[in-house]
Amino acid sequence: MANQISSQWCLVGNIKDKRFYGPNGLEERAGTKHFSAGTKVFCLPVKWGDGYEKIVVVGRHRGSKKFSKMIIRSDWITNWRAKVVYSPEVIRLLTQDEFRNWASEKEVKQHIEIIKENDDPSIP
Repeated sequence: MANQISSQWCLVGNIKDKRFYGPNGLEERAGTKHFSAGTKVFCLPVKWGDGYEKIVVVGRHRGSKKFSKMIIRSDWITNWRAKVVYSPEVIRLLTQDEFRNWASEKEVKQHIEIIKENDDPSIP
């Protein structure tokens, strides 16, 4: 327990209120299967070379309300920001794998700028 991290910079966002679903994106849904609309999610850095289309996140699950870690589409997330995480459970889930984590506030803010540059408001 002596090596436990007490805080960690992280890219944070919220699950969008509405997203388009189904064939041709005609159906509208609130939140996702696992996260309610507005749920705060803690996002890990890029893990594979897909341009940050699918990302690993930690957030409170819609059903159990416990923190869970899963892969979701980044376009389901809005309100990107840099925050310090203090929750021991969130930090444990963010650091339990051998994946690299965010190194600093500066790195997170640089990534937010990249996301904003690549965000196309014409795509639903």
